Amino acid sequence: MPNGAITLGKSVVADSYDSRPLRAVTHAHEDHTRYLARSVSYSLFIVATPITHEFLKVLGFNVQSSKVLALDYDKPFQFEDDVILLKPSRHIAGSAQVLVETKEGSAAYTGDFKMPGTAPIEGLDVLVLDATYGSPHLSRKGTEWDALAALIEIIERNSKDKAIWVYGFNGKLQEVMVELRIRGVKERFLADATTLKLAQIASKFYGVELGDVGIYTREEATPGTVIFVHRAKGVSLKRMPGVHIVLTGLERRGVSVQVRENVYNVAFSDHASFWEIVEYVRDARPKEVIVDGSRGFDPSFTAKYLNKVLGIPARVEPLGVRPGSPSDEG
Repeated sequence: MPNGAITLGKSVVADSYDSRPLRAVTHAHEDHTRYLARSVSYSLFIVATPITHEFLKVLGFNVQSSKVLALDYDKPFQFEDDVILLKPSRHIAGSAQVLVETKEGSAAYTGDFKMPGTAPIEGLDVLVLDATYGSPHLSRKGTEWDALAALIEIIERNSKDKAIWVYGFNGKLQEVMVELRIRGVKERFLADATTLKLAQIASKFYGVELGDVGIYTREEATPGTVIFVHRAKGVSLKRMPGVHIVLTGLERRGVSVQVRENVYNVAFSDHASFWEIVEYVRDARPKEVIVDGSRGFDPSFTAKYLNKVLGIPARVEPLGVRPGSPSDEG
C-alpha cells in the first residue's frame, strides 16, 4: 500500500496502518512504526517480539497492555484462519520477519534484514521483500567486520588523548556498543538517556554485558570515553572537542573515510546489500516475490533482476514510488 502497509493473509498488516485486527511491527525504526498510534486505536493486538515491545515503550509509544501481543520467535499465534509466526531477522535487537499461513497458502514479509544471520523463509507462495539497497551500485566496500575493525582502530588510535563521539540510529548504536565490548574495547561508554535505555534492553537480547556505562554529560566527555549519540543530535555536537565518527551504510568509498579533520564515516550498515538480497531470494525460492516499493532505492531494478536472472516472478508494490536515496536508518 502507498502508506507502507504490508498486508498478509486476511487479518495481518505489518509496519503501517490498515484496518486489520493484527498490526505487526517488525522492528522499532521510524519507517516501520508508521501510524502505530492509529493501529493501537483500531487493531485488537500489536504483534512484535518482547524486545521490540520494550523498545517501543522507551521510544514513547503507548500500547495498552491489553493490546500487547509479545511473541517469541517461532511461536505460532492463530487468529481466525491466519497463523502468524515471527521469524528471526538480523537487523537490530528484536527485529523479526513475519510469516502468515492460511488455508490458501503462505506469505511472509522480510522486514529489514542483513546477511549473514537471517535465515531465509523457504517454500513460500508469496514473499514480500525489503530492498533498501535495491541496486548493485549501492554496494559497500568490505564487510561489516571490516567496518568494525576500522572503528576499533580509530578508537584505539585516539581515545587516550580525545573523547570519541559515535553517531548512528537507534538499534545500530546498541549493536555497535555490544560488538565493541565483544572485541575487548574497554573505554567507558556514555550515551543519552534513551540510547542507554535501549542499550540495556539490547544487551539482554545479545547476552553481552555493557560494562562501564553512564549517562552522557559534557563534563564527562573526556579522553578515554566513547559517547554514543543519535544521528539527529550530531550536527550540534560535532563542534565538541574529540574525534567524531558517523556510522552510515551509505558510505561507499571505503570502510572508513576521513571527511575532514577529526571526522570519519564508517560504513557500518544493518541492511542487506543488493547481492545479499539476491542471495536471500535464491535460497528461499518463493513462488512469487513482491518487492516493497514504499521503502528503499530502485525496487524495480530488484524485481527485474529476480525475474530475468533467477526466473522468479517478481513485481513492485506499490507502483509509482520514485527511486531516490535509501534511508540510512539502521
